[in-house]
Amino acid sequence: AAVAPARSQSIRTLLAHGGGSDMTAAEPPPAGDEAPQDPAGVLVLLVLGLQGMGTLFAFNTIITPLKYYELRFAASPFSSSFESMLSITFNAVALASIVAFQRLQHVIRLRTTIFATLACELVVFATLTVYTLSPLRRPADELHALLEASSTASFTVTLCCTALAAAATGLLNGSVVAYCAMFPARYTQVAVGGMALAGLAVSVAGLATTVPTQNQLVAAGGAGSERDAIAAAGARAR
Repeated sequence: AAVAPARSQSIRTLLAHGGGSDMTAAEPPPAGDEAPQDPAGVLVLLVLGLQGMGTLFAFNTIITPLKYYELRFAASPFSSSFESMLSITFNAVALASIVAFQRLQHVIRLRTTIFATLACELVVFATLTVYTLSPLRRPADELHALLEASSTASFTVTLCCTALAAAATGLLNGSVVAYCAMFPARYTQVAVGGMALAGLAVSVAGLATTVPTQNQLVAAGGAGSERDAIAAAGARAR
């Protein structure tokens, strides 16, 4: 009975330090691997699980909307190679940021790195969202021409956002793993479980958005192509 309060106090101490240079992953974790019983410890588990989801959210989000990319990049020179270029760019930049993190983790507090990388990803995906939705403000009869004229620019913007998201993901991944290593093994397991759920969540969201599009294609009948369905959807959105 005396072990649980001591373990809870150790967890609160780790959280208070925030994973700085004065509190590193090399320090021994609190005794015991049992799940915490106090509300603060349960909240830590929830937060670390969400952090685990966040570490792979960017990658899963970028590689999922292939149909959108096929439409948006159709008139660009990268229409047949965009998938490989996005994947290579993401993995190469993420690997480089993980290597850079090996030095940064001794200089910058882990909590600061986590907040900064999450903020970076928020800006990246807000930018992509605005850029994706902006063509729908144009008249339906101008949408096809706009998509064709902006195909190369769209790919460039997407590739740059992919690189920024990859850099943030690499740092976030290393920071979350190092942060979890300060706690008992149960916390690392929860974070890894969150990483697995990230892919599932994005896939389900992709399915939820694909089904209405397919229904629009069926409703469009002989309208001609996916672009006609997208144009019709844009007109209805206005």
